[in-house]
Amino acid sequence: MSGRLEGTRIVVTGASRGLGRAVAEGVAAEGASLVVTATSPERLEATRAAVRARGGEAHPVGLDLRDRVSVAAAAAQSLSALGRVDVLVNNASLLGERMPLETYPAETWDEVMAVNATGTLALIQALLPGIADDGAIVNVTSGAAGRAGWGAYAVSKLALEGITGMLREELADRRIRCVAVNPGGLRTTMRAAAYPDEDPATVPHPSTVVEPFIAIAAGADPGPRIDAATWGGR
Repeated sequence: MSGRLEGTRIVVTGASRGLGRAVAEGVAAEGASLVVTATSPERLEATRAAVRARGGEAHPVGLDLRDRVSVAAAAAQSLSALGRVDVLVNNASLLGERMPLETYPAETWDEVMAVNATGTLALIQALLPGIADDGAIVNVTSGAAGRAGWGAYAVSKLALEGITGMLREELADRRIRCVAVNPGGLRTTMRAAAYPDEDPATVPHPSTVVEPFIAIAAGADPGPRIDAATWGGR
């Protein structure tokens, strides 16, 4: 039986672990063709093996969102591997320091903003000529967007939500659905770094929130921002 994403071509960033890997596995199981990225292709071997176990194939591509040359090269490799992109899932991000803006270190600020906002937009720009009309751009946001005490991460996710809303309007003539998805608290290394005293067993596995990503890739348009925990399939 064919999956919901048979013939769909998808790029997932930050796919070596956590939510990115779970999304890659989930869309592969539905028949999608994939490019998966991480800072080095070697870090993607486990993801590639997991996708193959689901009956799919993932093309690993190195991507450092802090480096414009790397972004351009990754976009070119993705389009070469897939021919076109139907769905781009921007999952890669950095946490940085959880501390007030008043004392936030400038170098960490620059690095977090470069990955979570500036580099993500640069990748979108580089891929847009190859993104199919009626496609989708899914940006992973956070419930910490704009939250005091979360420093550059909170600001970057707030910026990403703004980017998502603006692109949604600006790309409306191409019917490209731009959606920011807040996955909620998940059992990831980033969550562990943010909450070092938390028992990981008390938060959900990333695989529990993959369905909204699959549904959007398959054509659903839930609006500019959704919370995965309250997804009802719309």
